[in-house]
Amino acid sequence: MRTSLLLLLLCLSGCTSKALFSPTKSWVDEPENFRDSYSDIILRHPDGLRLHGWWLPATGYVHGTVYFLHEGGQNISMVLPDIQWLPEQGYNVFLLDYRGYGLSEGKPKLPAVFDDVQLGLDWLRNARQTQGPLTVFGQSLGGAMAATVLGDEKNQNAADCVVLEAAFASYRGITDDVMKGSWLLWPLRWLVVPGMPGADLDPKSRIAGLAPTPLLVMHSEDDPVIPYQHGKRLFAAANEPKQFQRLRGGHIESTRDPAVQQRIVNFLEGNGCAAPAPQPPARDEVMDDMTPLPLPPAATGNNGYRF
Repeated sequence: MRTSLLLLLLCLSGCTSKALFSPTKSWVDEPENFRDSYSDIILRHPDGLRLHGWWLPATGYVHGTVYFLHEGGQNISMVLPDIQWLPEQGYNVFLLDYRGYGLSEGKPKLPAVFDDVQLGLDWLRNARQTQGPLTVFGQSLGGAMAATVLGDEKNQNAADCVVLEAAFASYRGITDDVMKGSWLLWPLRWLVVPGMPGADLDPKSRIAGLAPTPLLVMHSEDDPVIPYQHGKRLFAAANEPKQFQRLRGGHIESTRDPAVQQRIVNFLEGNGCAAPAPQPPARDEVMDDMTPLPLPPAATGNNGYRF
C-alpha cells in the first residue's frame, strides 16, 4: 500500500511539473552565430542554485534594455532567431534560463521558478549594463510568470514597459487545458490541477498590479497551444494603459515577422520605453558660411618663432 502511494505521489509530482515545464538542456544555437559580441551571465540564487543567462548588447545607440522570458518548452539557445532583431534595433537583451533549463541548475517547479524570474529582475535593476528604460518581454509561460511576478506589490514600477505574447490567464486553467489534450493525462486532471498555484498567483489576478506600467498583450487567433481566449481574459483583467494586438499564425511565431517587430518598437517608442538618440549639434549657418580668415604671417627674427 505504501509503495503504491509513493509511486502515485511521484507520478503526481512529475505530471504537475511536466504540465507546464519541458526543460531542454541541449544547445541549439550560439549567440556568436548571430552577432559579434555577447556575455555569459551567472546568477547565484539564495538557495545555492546557479542560473545561466546571456547578455546581448545593443548595436549602436542604446534605446533601452529588454528582459526576455522564454516559454516552458525552450531554453535560451532556441529563442535567438526570435529576438536577435532587438539588439539591431538598439536594445540590450538579457535572456535567462530558469532552473533546469540549459546550463541552469535544479529542477523546474512552481512556485520556485517565480524566484528565478525575480532574481533576474533584481539583477537587471542593479546591473551596470542596464541602460535606458527596462522592458520585460515574456512569451507563453514566460509571459504568465512575468505577469505574476511584476504584479506583486513589491515590484510596482520595476519595469517601464511590459510585453506579453501568448500568455495564459490561469495556471490551473491552462494545466487543465493541456491535460485534456492527452489521453494519458486526462484521468489525472483531478489530482494534478489542484496542485498548481492558486488563483491568487494567477496572471489574471496579478496583472492589474502592473498599472501604471504600459502593457502590450499579443495573442494569435490560431494559437494551437494557448487558446486565444486566455489572451483576451488576461487583457480584460489588466488596467490602463494597455493595448491588445491580435495575431495570426502558430504559437509564439510572430516575432519573426518584421511587421510585428515594428509594432513592438512602435509600442515602446510611444510609451517612453525607447530613449531617443542624441541629436547632432545644430549647424550655425552664420559661422559655417563665413570664409576662413588667412593665418597671419609667421614671426621671424632672432628672438621670434616660426611655426
